[in-house]
Amino acid sequence: MGIRAPVGGSVLHARQQQAIHDLVESALRRVMADRETAAPPDRAGWVARLSIALMSDADTSHRAVIGAMLSHGIGTAELHDFFIPAAARHLGDLWVRDRASFVEVTVGAGRLQALCRERPSSAARRYDRRVATGKTVLMVVPGFEDHSLGAFVAAAHLRRLGVWVHMGLGLAANDIIDLLHGQRFSVLGLTAATPGTLDRTAELVEALRSRLGHLPTIVVGGRAVTDTMTVAERTGADYAVRTAREAVERCGLTSAAPPVAKITG
Repeated sequence: MGIRAPVGGSVLHARQQQAIHDLVESALRRVMADRETAAPPDRAGWVARLSIALMSDADTSHRAVIGAMLSHGIGTAELHDFFIPAAARHLGDLWVRDRASFVEVTVGAGRLQALCRERPSSAARRYDRRVATGKTVLMVVPGFEDHSLGAFVAAAHLRRLGVWVHMGLGLAANDIIDLLHGQRFSVLGLTAATPGTLDRTAELVEALRSRLGHLPTIVVGGRAVTDTMTVAERTGADYAVRTAREAVERCGLTSAAPPVAKITG
């Protein structure tokens, strides 16, 4: 049996330092894990945590946060009706304030869209049965808009409120006119993600009004709608709204649909 050589003082010190370092790292990991599983003090805290996870390099971080939300009593309906739209707005805020990169916001937006599509089908069928008059909204993201997430969130919410939604992405005035001329819509929804696009939205509304004899109610929605009256007047829309429910209430979607639009010139 061999005899171990004595360990020198410098080697022993290095081992002790490494052991201390490993112990500190382990403690820090436990603290971070506790923070991740502990419930934030309010809804805003959950929104912030979900938004950060949506932009994470890890593909499953946001699902872990959602799992924690559900375990703390947040229901699926509340998740889809409040937290997902709120996270979308928060991502937009981070982008506007230059606190998140284009890539991060794009990744987060893609994951939010996937979550919207994962709404339980049983809930969708339940809301579909509420559609008695065949009301349909044409939800348009104009070609000059860079962001479409808000439109998808609003469309999902409208469907849960019992309204059929037809999505149109990257459309110009001629594209919208073709759709309005060939189909019956109760409301034309236009998204305005930033105040900088309101003037172009106004030009689009003017072009539609000048070429169509009959138009569905025109509604502008999105992050650019900070003051509903001002935005409605500036764009020439019938209404400017902040939420899908407000659009349903303002437009009276339980009434009969307007006649099919006809081109006048």
